[in-house]
Amino acid sequence: MTRKNKIIIFFLSLLAFVLAAKFAFAQDPFGVGETNTLLEGALVAADPRLIITRIINLVLGFLALIVLVLVIYAGFLWMTSGGDEAQISKAKSLLKNALIGLVIILSSWAITVFLLDKFSEAIGGGGGLGGGNNNGSNPGFGAIGACTVESVYPVNNQQNVPRNTAIMMTFKESVQLNSVCVNSSGAACNCDNTANCRKLNPLAIRIYETNLGDACSNGSCPNPNTNITEVNVAFDPNSDHKTFVLTPISVLGSASQDTNYTILLTSDLKKELDGKSMFITCNANYFQWGFTVNTNLDLLPPQVATGSVFPLPDNEKDVYSIITPAVAATAKIVVNSRPNTFSPASLVSVLPNSASVSGLADYHESIANFNVSVPSGAADKAQLFNIDEPSNPVLLGIADFDANGQAIFNNYFIFTAVAHPEGASWNVYINPEQLADTLTVGGLTYTFATVAGNNNIVVPANFTVAGQAFSIRNKLSGHPDINVASIGGAVNLTAKIAGDSGNDITLQTSNSAALSLTQFNGGADRQESNETKDKADRPMNSVIQINFNEAINPLTVSGSASEVFNQLRIVNAAAGAKSAGQNCGTDAECLSYKCSETNQTCVANYLAGKFVLSNGYRTVEFISDNKCGVNGCGEEIYCLPANSHLKVELRAADLEDCANNTECSALSPYNNCGPAAIGYNICRDAPDAAAHNYPVARVNALNGIIDAALNSLDGNRDTFADGPIANNAYNENNPNPANKDNYQWSFYISDQIALDPPTITSISPNINATEVGLTAPVQINFNILMMNSTLRSGSLPVSNGTTTVAHHLINLWSAAPSPLGYWLSADNQDTNLDGEPDLTIATINHSNFSQSLSFNAQVGSGVKDIYQNCYKPSVGPGCTATDANPSCCSGVPTANLSPEGNCP
Repeated sequence: MTRKNKIIIFFLSLLAFVLAAKFAFAQDPFGVGETNTLLEGALVAADPRLIITRIINLVLGFLALIVLVLVIYAGFLWMTSGGDEAQISKAKSLLKNALIGLVIILSSWAITVFLLDKFSEAIGGGGGLGGGNNNGSNPGFGAIGACTVESVYPVNNQQNVPRNTAIMMTFKESVQLNSVCVNSSGAACNCDNTANCRKLNPLAIRIYETNLGDACSNGSCPNPNTNITEVNVAFDPNSDHKTFVLTPISVLGSASQDTNYTILLTSDLKKELDGKSMFITCNANYFQWGFTVNTNLDLLPPQVATGSVFPLPDNEKDVYSIITPAVAATAKIVVNSRPNTFSPASLVSVLPNSASVSGLADYHESIANFNVSVPSGAADKAQLFNIDEPSNPVLLGIADFDANGQAIFNNYFIFTAVAHPEGASWNVYINPEQLADTLTVGGLTYTFATVAGNNNIVVPANFTVAGQAFSIRNKLSGHPDINVASIGGAVNLTAKIAGDSGNDITLQTSNSAALSLTQFNGGADRQESNETKDKADRPMNSVIQINFNEAINPLTVSGSASEVFNQLRIVNAAAGAKSAGQNCGTDAECLSYKCSETNQTCVANYLAGKFVLSNGYRTVEFISDNKCGVNGCGEEIYCLPANSHLKVELRAADLEDCANNTECSALSPYNNCGPAAIGYNICRDAPDAAAHNYPVARVNALNGIIDAALNSLDGNRDTFADGPIANNAYNENNPNPANKDNYQWSFYISDQIALDPPTITSISPNINATEVGLTAPVQINFNILMMNSTLRSGSLPVSNGTTTVAHHLINLWSAAPSPLGYWLSADNQDTNLDGEPDLTIATINHSNFSQSLSFNAQVGSGVKDIYQNCYKPSVGPGCTATDANPSCCSGVPTANLSPEGNCP
């Protein structure tokens, strides 16, 4: 047999063997099988396509095994033929048939992968069954969740999107405005929410029908252009240039058939910080997602979802009877000696003095005595030794002398000796740097220093224990958790919030010799009897939450209270509450609960704080700006006024007006221009008084709550938009459908603070579960209502005075090189059917899982409940962490996390 024929037989045998092994042993070659996900452990479920996949595996594997047998048999016949032409001819025929069979098997494989891939796309899987990529053919989708994109609307693969829906995007970093907008001439400009500069930059943000493709893919746009480029851009001025609303001038899609759209954000979209691509740190330097537009327009106005506000409407204050008053925890700091302040390393001497030392600012170790010597036979070299123990010198490094006689010992100093003959030696004596002592109280860490500023506690030049105690008292006097006083050399601390929780306030120092500490103790909760009237009064640290039945346009509902008060505000519900500028004696007399101490007049007509939109643009939350403590992660907690009666007021947006029927002709069935209860003419569906209004808000002067299709709020939930009729708000405390379309409700706040951290009661899929479907969502059930604005991806930086710590939120990842794209949603559940939501279920929605990979899901300490308490220590299914082991990794309490703060 020739060498060529042997090589051919070997190659065919090897190929057939590999193919047979592939089909025989692959658990899921089409990507619909097993994944192993961890949520502090893990999550997973099953996919019905797995049965089909395994049947195909078995059939193709069996056929490949037959090919292998035929190739081996043919090779045996050929090699043992001894020149017999008949036997060689038979072997060749077998090899030929085996090769044909191999081609058929490979073709079957390719066709099957293609069909399953298309089947996955058809059922919303997003493709990628055969691609070996977490995001299928779209690795750019990994920018959401894992990288710079926070959320989008419509979400990826969303179906039945109305034609007049605006596209909304929120980023984790600020966007450079002149990369988003162009003017009427097509030149880049800073978006200004006016006609001067609000057109979409068609190269940075591309909107196109999926089947037509991206007409601007070569870096320029043709004319005519099949991409959707006539789009107005509006940005939320209160979001630090992170949230944008794109409104096509003409509605999307068609009235006769559904239309698939793709949104592509390219590298031309820039970061405000450095002008680089928004996606330069992502897996792919772009972001892409898609959705399907139906044949209808959205003419249903948005509503506040029934029973989905917090606190719930409450018509009567609870009755309290105190049995034992709360006791505040106390602690003490005694100054014994002068605390250390920072001093850099300094040179004592160099002996002999024929050399010098510089660059000690970079030296941060504790070694005080060094030797520098020049070895024999290497006059251009310098050796550095640690001689703190002269009998046991330790070599620290070797450096070259340069032309100026300098030898640079990195992380130590620069040694200079113009003359450095072989055998020369010098001793270098240094005073190492002295680190400053620290004092930690609660979530804040203070540093002792000779100058004021930042979190420095000044150490007096003329030190006395009483003077140092006074300096500590001055610095701690602004602490959110404690009241402070000093007597002589002692500083007495008292928790501002009385109760048992004060015993947990941290008190630590790095120098226990200079400062003696008595830890916080003696705190005791108030014992009382409580009679609930109507609904229970809520703690002061409550977050006010409003959930809508659909996505809300962010332009009028997010920002500080002073920025959105015309559309959304919290006020004092007490009868006779005074307006801004009126005389007052106490905060409780004012609409804003703020009476100026300087001129005794009310300040503003609403509570100060901020409104945050989250949860797929469906949840608005209000957080007061009145600091009242810290949670278990050292973050500030903000409180509503104690013992208050509060009212939340939402304003419907003004409706688009009209002058005549001609202006309404294209708005069927709203073709009649006529007077409405709001006080001006509106396009209506009939000429009589009982007609219904065209629900779209006045686009050029948005001044109320609107949805993604610009429909004005339906406050009384009658499915029609009536606009903001003066003095006619729908009151959830006393429902009357005749009131429309502004919305309000009121409730009572107690003088208590809730400090118990949230826990996770169940997860799905379970820890270390297998056979999870590629599209299976990850669900996390909490034991309490959650602060939805913290149910998002990434991490939250928290400063404790001297350092900033990243507290993780909710994240999902695997070991695959292409990250998952994922986004969060949340739903409140009424588990006992009493009309009051009890807990929140968070859902991680994601692009397709990949086969045979382990996935990690994470709920971090940045996640908070409705009372701003962080998820720490961790409590989850089968795991209760402690202060010593505050994390749960795969159901096991631990303190050992990776440097990034993740489970190892």
